[in-house]
Parts: sequence; C-alpha cells; structure tokens
Amino acid sequence: MAKDVLHELRDINSLKSRRNNVILIFLCFLVGIFSGIIVGTYTLILKKMSIFREFFTTNLEFYKIAIGIVIFIIMGLSIQFMLKKYPLISGSGIPQVSGLLTKKVKFRWFGELITKFVGGILAIGAGMSMGREGPSVHLGSLVGSGVKELTKRSEVEEKYLVTCGASAGISSTFNAPLAGVIFSLEELHKFFSPLLLICTLVASGTSNYVSRMILGSQTSFQYNFVLPEGIPYYIFAIITVIFCIIITVTGKVFSYFLLLTQKHYRNLKLNKYIKISIFMIIAYIVAVFFRDITGGGHELIEEMFGKNVMLKTIIIILLLKFFYTMFCYATGAPGGIFLPMLVVGALIGKVYGEILNNYFSVPNEIIVHFMLLGMAAYFTAVVRAPITGITLILEMTGNFSYLYMLIIVCTITYILTELLKMEPIYERLYFNMFHKQILEEDKEKKRIQKRAKRLEILEKWWKNKKIEIGIKPDGKNVKDKIVTLLIPVGANSEFDNKMVKELKLPENLLIVSVRKAGKDSIARGDTLIQSGNQLVIITDYRTAQEYAGELRERGMKIVD
Repeated sequence: MAKDVLHELRDINSLKSRRNNVILIFLCFLVGIFSGIIVGTYTLILKKMSIFREFFTTNLEFYKIAIGIVIFIIMGLSIQFMLKKYPLISGSGIPQVSGLLTKKVKFRWFGELITKFVGGILAIGAGMSMGREGPSVHLGSLVGSGVKELTKRSEVEEKYLVTCGASAGISSTFNAPLAGVIFSLEELHKFFSPLLLICTLVASGTSNYVSRMILGSQTSFQYNFVLPEGIPYYIFAIITVIFCIIITVTGKVFSYFLLLTQKHYRNLKLNKYIKISIFMIIAYIVAVFFRDITGGGHELIEEMFGKNVMLKTIIIILLLKFFYTMFCYATGAPGGIFLPMLVVGALIGKVYGEILNNYFSVPNEIIVHFMLLGMAAYFTAVVRAPITGITLILEMTGNFSYLYMLIIVCTITYILTELLKMEPIYERLYFNMFHKQILEEDKEKKRIQKRAKRLEILEKWWKNKKIEIGIKPDGKNVKDKIVTLLIPVGANSEFDNKMVKELKLPENLLIVSVRKAGKDSIARGDTLIQSGNQLVIITDYRTAQEYAGELRERGMKIVD
C-alpha cells in the first residue's frame, strides 16, 4: 500500500514538472515575440538615425554646425542622465546579463528597458563606434525578466527567460537564429540541458520571424562569396596560419586597449556631464570628417567587400576605427563592441589580403576570403566563443561553403589564445563591473581556507585513489575500491547556486573538487556550485553503483 502511494506521488510530481515545462516553453515563445518587436524596431530606428546624423554633418553651413554641436551635446547629457538613474544600462549589456545569471544584480526591467532602448538610439545615432548587438542581447534579457515579473514565475524560471531573451536579441539583430541559441549557451551558460536548448530555440526562432516582418528576410551581408582557387595547398596553409597568428595578437591588443581606455576615462577628474559633453563635440567632428568609422560599421564592411581601396587608406581606417571604438566604449554609453569587433577583424583581413594580392601576386579573391575569415577569427580571439563565431558568419552571409575554412581558422585561433592565456573580453568586463563583490567573496573564501587544516591530506588522498567510474579496478574486492563520480550541474537544478555544505548527500559520498572549464578547485564548505560545473565525488564502488543515477538526476533536473 505504501509503495502504491509513493508511486502515485511520484506520478503527480512528474505531471506537475511537465506542466511547468510546457508553461515555461510558452513563456519563452512570448519572450521571442516581444524581443523580436523591440529589437526589430530598435534596429529600424537606428537606420533612420543615420539619415538624421548626415543632415547635420554634410553640406555644412555655420548655423548647421552650431545646431549640430548643440544637439550632440544634448544627446550626450541625456545619455549621462539615464546612466545616473539606471547604471546597468551602460555598455553592451552582456556582462549585466551574466551578472543576473550569477545573482550579482537584479534588473529593474521596465525602467532599464526604456532607457537602454532610448540611450542606445542616442549613442549609436550620434555616430559612436558602437554596435546594436550587445544592447539587443540586453533588451531581450530585460524582456525575459519582465515576463517573469508580470507572470510571477519563480527565480529558477527567470534564468531561462532571461537566457531566451538574450538568444532572441542576437537572432533579431543579426538575422541569425542558430547563432543566437549558441551564443546564449556558449557564452552565457557554458552548459545546457535539453529544456534550456528547446526554450532558446523557440525564443530565437520566434524573434527571428517577427524581426524579419519588420526588417526583411535578407542576410546581413549581401555579397557573392567565392572560395579562392589556383593556390597550392601548402602555400594556402602557411598564409592561413600566419593570418591566425596576426588575428590572435591583434585580438589581445583589442582587449588590452578596451580595458585600458575604460580605466583612464573613469579616472579622469572631471564632472561626468562635462566629460560626456567634450566627448560629444569630438563625436560630431568625427562624424563630419571621418564618417566611415562612425556607427557599428555594417555599411563599412559591405563597402569594403566590393570596393578597391588603397592599402594606406584601409590601414588608416582600421586604426581610426580601432581607437575610436575604444574611446566610445569607455564613456559607458549604451552600445556594444560586438559589431565593431567584427569590423576590425574584417579590416585586418582586408589589409592582409591586399598585401598578398599586391606584393605576392595571390589572386584577388583572397581579399574577401580573409575578410570573411577575419570576422569569425577575431570574434574567437576576443570573445573566446568559436562555435558562435562560426555559426554567426555562416548565417550572416548565407554561404555555407565556407564552413570547413571557418572551422580550421577558428580552431587555430582558439588554440593560440589558449597558449597566450587570453581571457574572454566579456568575462573581463564582467569582473570590472562586479569586482567589489567578487573580491569580497574571495576574501571570505581565503578566511575559511585558513581554518581548513585537512585539505592537503584530502587532496593527496584523492589523487592517489582516483579511479574513473566505469573502469573496474584490478583486484578481487572490487566493491571495496574507491571510485570517482563526475556529476554535471545543470541550470536551476537542485545543486545549482548552492554551497557544498548545503547539499544533502547520502553517507559515504565525499565532494573533493568542483570542476569548472576543465580545471579543478578543492571543494570547501563555502564553495559555490554553479551551472556548468562538475562535482567530483569519491566513494566506494558499491555506493557509486547505488547512487550514481540519482545524483545525475539531481544535478540536471530543474527544481522550482
């Protein structure tokens, strides 16, 4: 009788869980619709703003110059006022989304949605070298947070809705639904469950469909890409490897200068409103004399694809675009580095291709070839998300014949970034934004470490006894041997966002390490476990057989 009651209770819980999953998927569908509308409208208005900017920066007369400067300063002051009210709208917004997922911040979704939308239009509309893609991720995430608040869903489901919003933002702005899904999983979560995958697919696909109704269905880059022919294989391999080295080094330079200019701008001893006013005057001058480097740079890439430009001119445009992007992002205005980063990669590819064509008689097709590879490789070098980079370029161009070359170039670049120990730029920006909280957490961890006298003994014991599960150790008493269980932690599972001491494990199970990105850290009572981690648990063979399945289910199953 007791067994029947227990079985019935399990069926009820299973039904409730499935019903919640269906509701969650429907809410992700709504997030996709609203994200598509908002991001599509955002993109459309930004295109119109370029016409507004050109009116005040071309066919100049004194009155137009005076009015233009005044308007630019007013736009800058408005941006700074919004930043004061809602600090989290600054920059691209991707570090803020990561901060929400790791419980560093809470969104004030409605106010931040409005100010991020308007602030981004003012900043990018004024010609700042910033992209709409990062803000689109943030806008989609704010929509997800808003849906959670309005429907009064749990905090567990908020993570799903916010992640789906981020995916929808990328999908809408680039017309790249698969890249939106992969970016959310690779960059934001770094781990996924089947439910999270289907939720992001639903939101990304829906958002893409809605935005196409607003912006049209064409790919981001309208150009007939052709693989270069007639180059010996070994020559092609050599110039490709050299190109990857150049991209990796310049990617490291990009990250260095981005953080450096941000730091120096923050340390300027001037009133924030005065600083932004001075910068907006500079932005007006740049819009008048260097129009090519303003905005995200989408038109610049398309122009470079099909236009013959002197090598010296390309180098000058590359340097100006590079440093103007640094200065614009340092102001903290709502705008991202996503597209400017791709533009810089494409320009480096253009320079490299022109040198090969002009001085080594390599066919002309090599120029566009390296521009295309440069975008994906530069994204890989700076963001350290190769799968997103590959998928994004494939969907933006609509040319899947480049898949093999993109895989090769991004893989080589990723290996080089590993050798140079480069950190993803969004993780660096995330640390800079929340460094005080992170440092406080580190201090607390160090304090507890001093009291844990048995850690060294435990670590040595684990190393000596480690035997991967599934491989029976030699010897007759196999059930008495020590084995290791690797338990993955899924988003919003029973183990997610809990400390080791809070987990209720059966007897004879000991967590010795928490594995993150392939690196182990010794598990302490206050060690925080997050989605994407793996718990390294040691136990005897008999206990492992009994509880391995249960632990994996607890590590992956979503809880309310």
